[in-house]
Amino acid sequence: MVRVSQLKVHDFRGWSSLDLKPRGHVVLAGVPRSGRSDIIAALRCVLDAGSTRAQPRLSDLHQWGSSGAAPASALHQATEPDASDIAESELQSAAANAVPEETVYRADECLVEVTLIDLDPEVQQLFDGFLEPQDEQGLAATGDPAPSARFCVRLAYRLTYDAVTDALDHFVYYPVRSNPASGQFVRVPAAVRRALPVVILQPGQPLQLRAEGALRRILSDRDPAETLAAFERLADSVAVATSMLGSEPTVTEAVDAVLDAAALGGRLGDFKTTSEHVSFAAEDGSLSALLRAVQPALRLDGAGTLPLISHGSTVAAIISAAEAVLQAQVPGAVVLSDDFGDQLDAPTAEHLAGIIRSKAGQAWLSTRRPDVVRAFLPAELVRLTRHDGARKHHQLGRPRDKKDLIALRQLHTQLLAAVTSPSVAITEGPHDVAAFGFVDRHRKAQRRMSAHGVRLVAAGMGGDGGTAQIPKVAQLAHELGFHVVAVVDGDKSSTQTDAELKAIEAACDAVVRLPDGVAIEAAIVMGFDSLALRAASSTLPLYGFTDPLAAVTNDAEALTAIIKALHKYGYHEQFLSALVAETRLLPTLACRALDAIAQGSNPSHSGAKTLLVSALETTDSQ
Repeated sequence: MVRVSQLKVHDFRGWSSLDLKPRGHVVLAGVPRSGRSDIIAALRCVLDAGSTRAQPRLSDLHQWGSSGAAPASALHQATEPDASDIAESELQSAAANAVPEETVYRADECLVEVTLIDLDPEVQQLFDGFLEPQDEQGLAATGDPAPSARFCVRLAYRLTYDAVTDALDHFVYYPVRSNPASGQFVRVPAAVRRALPVVILQPGQPLQLRAEGALRRILSDRDPAETLAAFERLADSVAVATSMLGSEPTVTEAVDAVLDAAALGGRLGDFKTTSEHVSFAAEDGSLSALLRAVQPALRLDGAGTLPLISHGSTVAAIISAAEAVLQAQVPGAVVLSDDFGDQLDAPTAEHLAGIIRSKAGQAWLSTRRPDVVRAFLPAELVRLTRHDGARKHHQLGRPRDKKDLIALRQLHTQLLAAVTSPSVAITEGPHDVAAFGFVDRHRKAQRRMSAHGVRLVAAGMGGDGGTAQIPKVAQLAHELGFHVVAVVDGDKSSTQTDAELKAIEAACDAVVRLPDGVAIEAAIVMGFDSLALRAASSTLPLYGFTDPLAAVTNDAEALTAIIKALHKYGYHEQFLSALVAETRLLPTLACRALDAIAQGSNPSHSGAKTLLVSALETTDSQ
């Protein structure tokens, strides 16, 4: 049994600094280029015994750019023409028009440190002489430890680059017995790291018998002697079969015909070559070549037996994930997997992630899939963000009261769908999401919310939404590192609404407010004439609703009647669909609100916190 209680990273790949203290299992998710894969790679550098056997990579050292001038020592001198050969005017023109180039700087060393706790007696023996007392948080104790303190061990990976010799060096060492300042390191033997219960799940083709295949590793772990014997029996059987093939009269006659052509059979060796000297073998005749050639085939339906590659990517992905689940069932093991669930359907991704979480001592899965995150507890989610090149990690705090528990429900119902988006726009309820979402899908691609990295979510579902719920969801979203925009109706000023609006402004990065007296129902119908409203309303019986304008004879009352019906029955999207189909136009106010959301979702927005959507004027026409 072993578990990672702390991961510290300094100048490794895209991370300049990271201090991550997991709470049990870990599922890594977040915006693109925020460092999910780099965290899994950092853990592998320390825990994978094969990491230091591979050639170190210069790209593992953290790089950063600057448009300013680099230190003289960092600049490479290039050979240039003599200045006397260039006219002075040309030199001045070139200097005036020159564009500063981005200069890339690189760290000359990186460090990854891992603290391991929950060590069973066998693992403790591996680190005899290097164990340290741990504190209540599961970290290496810095002060006087309690007499009953349990033990932990710290392992660190160090990669250095010597620019003078252009050489890279990397190794894993014990920080407790090393002195980096003096260059003294006590290295961790590879045999010790191999003995650690660590499972690394690698993507690849499933059911492979070749040496690097997951199925081969599973076979060797279960019964290596019988596995080898089975392979040898296969090789013997293939040798017998190919020998019989080579002795077939049809084959020997054809081979002799080839060798006798142009009478060259005697030119190949010391004696005349005939079909008796020719045999056949699978590739080069070795067992490894034979196993590479053997590929899985499946009979899944009436189509008969087909090679695995003919069954589609989903079948291969499911079987590959099943192999991963089996490998992960090492008791008490740390299981590492990058981009888990990428090729899986939603239910299978969640199901297999849940199995790995339940079987592993500690799972570290990075993913782009919200379905994988659903298999974990909220406290186990580590969401990663990136802004202006700087990466951060975010973890939810423990619920303090019933209000926190209620807000936490919004993680799975609302925020998980936005887990890879930089920003969320929180509306008052699901009808707002449906209406704004419909309008957004029909806009030009460059103006859609997805182009701005925004996901529309609702503050609650059904009757538990409203402005009072927005601050709760916003707080949860902020803890996970989202940039938060609220979208609210233009409710009439009152003591309650003013207090709620003030709370929303305090909880969010920006607030988009519809014009005074305008709710989402009005925002999607104002500006359309009564003929268009009646035409759209007449389609509602197709969805099982009564036409709300059938009994309204006064066109001046049509707008008010349809707003009330939308508010009561909630068929916003269905009505909008008919309205847009009838007019070929989108509602102006809704479009203006979406533009304001895009403006407020920009982290560099420095204008007013509350963005007011301008009301329709008499000159605004559809």
